Amino acid sequence: MNCANCGAGLRPVGNRPYFRCPYCETFHFPEELADGVAVVGGKLPHDCPVCAETLTRAAIEGHPIGYCRNCRGFLADNATFNQIVQLKRAQNTSAPVPIPFSPEELKRRIKCPGCRSPMDTHPYHAGGNAVIDTCYRCRVVWLDAGELTVLGRYGGRIAPPVRSVNADGSPASPPPPPVPNPPVFYLFGFPITLGD
Repeated sequence: MNCANCGAGLRPVGNRPYFRCPYCETFHFPEELADGVAVVGGKLPHDCPVCAETLTRAAIEGHPIGYCRNCRGFLADNATFNQIVQLKRAQNTSAPVPIPFSPEELKRRIKCPGCRSPMDTHPYHAGGNAVIDTCYRCRVVWLDAGELTVLGRYGGRIAPPVRSVNADGSPASPPPPPVPNPPVFYLFGFPITLGD
């Protein structure tokens, strides 16, 4: 697939369903992304940290975000980002298909649209295989197009309750209560124990 802007060969962007031209940095989206962005309209005072276009007011699940119409990434404050991810995960009914992210994504360095300091680029640590960019000073998160879909697919893993059973499959009796440590010595008539 070639770039419509300059004709160069497009390259896939990580584990997301779109491409980017390595020469003119144009994005190509072969299908509509399911990030659920609704453009509200109106410009924000911040530029996109990836392509420098002015961010537009938008919303995901009714939560306000700054959206880039060019590269389709978005900026959200930490609390809003957390709520959006939880809503997307609650809506997910399919089994997660783990798709690893490219280690190359960790090498990218972008600046925060708010304070212009370098953002921390790291894997999202609450499950899912996406690399996100975080500014701890401004308390914002930048997600590239498609990363929210990747995070929303991860429903988390809940361990089943542990049940003790006997060899025949019958429920085991509860463990005996702990035996208190015997006194080591007595001091003025009071027992003194060592340990807990």
